[in-house]
Amino acid sequence: MKIDFIRNVPLFSDLPEEHLAQLVGAMRQESRTKGTVVYSAGQPSESLLIIQSGFVRLLGENGIALATLGPGSLLGEAEFLRGVDHTMSAVAAGDVELMSLRDDALRGLLKQKPQIGIALSRNFGEHLVQMEDYLVARLADTNIMGDMPRNVLRALARSLQPQSVAAGSYLFRSGEPPVGLLLMEDGNLEIRPDQPGAEAQRVQTGEVFGVLPLLTNKNYTESASASQPSLVWVLPVAEFHHIGSHFPALRRALGRRVRSRLSQSDQTQAVIRLAQTPIFAQMAPENLQAIAQRLVLHHVPAGEPIYRAGEPGDALYLVDAGEAELTSQNPQGIVEELDRIGTGGFFGEVSLLTGKNRTDDASATRNTNLWVLYKADLDELVGLYPAIGTTLNQVVASRLSSREGSVDESHYRRFPLLANLSAHDLKTVVNSLHPTRFQAGEQIFRAGTPGDMLYLVERGHVRMQPLSGSNSWVLGDGSILGEKSVLTNQLQGQSAYAETEVDLLTIGREELEALMMRMPTLSMSLSRLLSQAAVEPGSAPFYAENAQPQADGQQMAYAQAPTLSSQRRRAAANRSESNEPRQRFPGIGVWFTNLSMGAKLRLALLVLILIYLFGVAAPAALGRLLSSAETAEGEAAAISASVTGAVALRESEGALVSLQSTEGNDQLIALAAEGVMPTATYTPFPTNTPIPTETPTITPTPSPTPLPTATPVPPTPVPVFVQQVQAAPQPEPEVQAASAPAAPSRAWDGRLSQLGMNVADASAAPGQPYWRLIEAKWENEQEAGGRHHIFIEVLDEGGNRIVGAPVTIFWSGGSESGATEDKNPPDYAYNYPMYMAGNSYGAKIEGLPSDVMQGMGLGTPDLPFHTIHTNVKLIFQRTVAP
Repeated sequence: MKIDFIRNVPLFSDLPEEHLAQLVGAMRQESRTKGTVVYSAGQPSESLLIIQSGFVRLLGENGIALATLGPGSLLGEAEFLRGVDHTMSAVAAGDVELMSLRDDALRGLLKQKPQIGIALSRNFGEHLVQMEDYLVARLADTNIMGDMPRNVLRALARSLQPQSVAAGSYLFRSGEPPVGLLLMEDGNLEIRPDQPGAEAQRVQTGEVFGVLPLLTNKNYTESASASQPSLVWVLPVAEFHHIGSHFPALRRALGRRVRSRLSQSDQTQAVIRLAQTPIFAQMAPENLQAIAQRLVLHHVPAGEPIYRAGEPGDALYLVDAGEAELTSQNPQGIVEELDRIGTGGFFGEVSLLTGKNRTDDASATRNTNLWVLYKADLDELVGLYPAIGTTLNQVVASRLSSREGSVDESHYRRFPLLANLSAHDLKTVVNSLHPTRFQAGEQIFRAGTPGDMLYLVERGHVRMQPLSGSNSWVLGDGSILGEKSVLTNQLQGQSAYAETEVDLLTIGREELEALMMRMPTLSMSLSRLLSQAAVEPGSAPFYAENAQPQADGQQMAYAQAPTLSSQRRRAAANRSESNEPRQRFPGIGVWFTNLSMGAKLRLALLVLILIYLFGVAAPAALGRLLSSAETAEGEAAAISASVTGAVALRESEGALVSLQSTEGNDQLIALAAEGVMPTATYTPFPTNTPIPTETPTITPTPSPTPLPTATPVPPTPVPVFVQQVQAAPQPEPEVQAASAPAAPSRAWDGRLSQLGMNVADASAAPGQPYWRLIEAKWENEQEAGGRHHIFIEVLDEGGNRIVGAPVTIFWSGGSESGATEDKNPPDYAYNYPMYMAGNSYGAKIEGLPSDVMQGMGLGTPDLPFHTIHTNVKLIFQRTVAP
């Protein structure tokens, strides 16, 4: 009786008698009296109800009657089968008899008879939530998904769709694109590879298949057909990528467990690539074909390791698609990037052929497909084709010998430090250099820290920021960093940041000093560079004082050196400190003891040069110097008066003084400013060449100080030392009435809109402070430089960084809060790493109403659900709502 009754219900109409009987057995009888509430809006939907007799009235908001249902009608079936709360209320219009199927009873029944759930899903037109438990258990029983977290399996179960395959028809054919992740439920499916003579394999019930084409985005290399009616659960491709972007463990687990031999088309392509690869180029075609047949297709998700340093070298890798990064850790604990291998490249061959353990780490920078030749297969190939082993050994030995014995001299001689070294010394120094790479924005070293490393800029640009906070400058290819600190044991005077991606060659202090002991030319080159880079002991580098970068082709050079006016100001300040004689070099013994070995060598070299000058060159010029002593004394006095007047004028009136001189006259001015007479070291002054009478005079305040009108000068023309430039009167700054600031404009990267990102404006009343997003920028994979972060800067009304501003990053099912930090520019004050693709993340600032950045995630406009490393950079500013 009950079976016939429910057969007339559309949801159960086409179920066989056996299934109807099982459903009726899981139901129970319930009664309601007139006016009784059957269920209320907002309550969980726990039962599927069928009216057996009587009538039930459905009520909407405010108790408004929407409909009255009679015998054979279902109550709340949509909410029940979707697993959501009731959206309306139901009240018995009279005495009512009901048949009730509870949620737990249906789930238990579907575990035993999933065909019932499949039929109900088909009739309902949607996936039943009650099927989830069964599908989760089904997935957990498979070999490749058994250890996945339950939340990942449940996400998969929600999206699986049943697909029937009729006897004699195909689920997919070789050469077709993947249809999705497949789970065999019932029936008989056979997989037949496209290789001639390959045997068909039967798909077992509960087996997951079709995984590798889905991961690698390759067409099927086999066909699947049904020999009898079959049922397969299908997770569509788009749903797989969407779930994989939220749960990286899914792609990671599948990539580790699933691999296969190359298809026929891939083998043909592999032979072509092998022939174009230097290590295989000399092999015969039949040997290349034999290797291609042994290659294994392996998928590695972005960020996953391929191998680690210290592991046995058991495989050679060729990159079919994607990119692999090779890195190692130097003795200082810094991870250095050795190389990036793209499509068509190969790596791992040296460890495989030499039997040595790996000396580097390899990981995938993006989703990568590899063709892998394992050691076991190679050993078998060498036994069958001895020429393969002979050729590989010869190529690897040649490459090792080339690496150890040759140096690209032209590449390294562009560094001033290495330009004058002999070929042997250059090779020795190059073998002591350690390559390292910094991404744009990374700090290389910080001002005020010990300098134990010398840096050579091989490629890229480095921004130098003085500790004093004055103007920064940029250094380019061929430049040297940290030379003063590493040679004098002083702290770093500037911070160094990678302006672009930068490749550096580094050498430690101890290694450098050992090389200097063996190579006088290197010591002299360093001494010359240090003397050019220092104004005086303990001062800032020669090029650091308000220097500005200037472009010179692809190089960045220093704009100018500090003028002698700054040196004279320091000399005048020193004289004003005390009128009593003072020791020029106090504590010379302590000073000498604290010098590094390199500095001591340079000092010894300087002493030898001075001995030559005073012992040989000075006597020859002494006679001429004595004959012109009187004139020279007047010259020095005149110069001293000029300098004193210039200093007095600058300090009293704030006038601008411009000095122009040759190198030798600069030294003379500096000595005269300190009251020191010239010695035989300098060029003697003849007495017969007057200076033009148009020499300008300086009139200091309060009393004028005239300059001589004619001064004897040496044969080399000497330009005028001091020129007076009257300081123009400075007008008083105008005070303007403050006006209410307008809301800052928003700089928006158009690529963000292509990715589906947007801003939800803050709800702020007029005059209320709020956080406004004033800049949003997206960086693609190349611009991101390997990072995958949300970068956030928070500013006050004046554009100054706010430290400690509370930041929240949120996503579906979770969030994380942090605070902005006082990081060194150009670093943003806060960053959060992204691991999910698509429109997964949002960001806002707490404490005030805030604009909300929505829809952020990894991926590109072309591949929005791929975990391609990209960045989003945001700047929020506190402002007042207009």
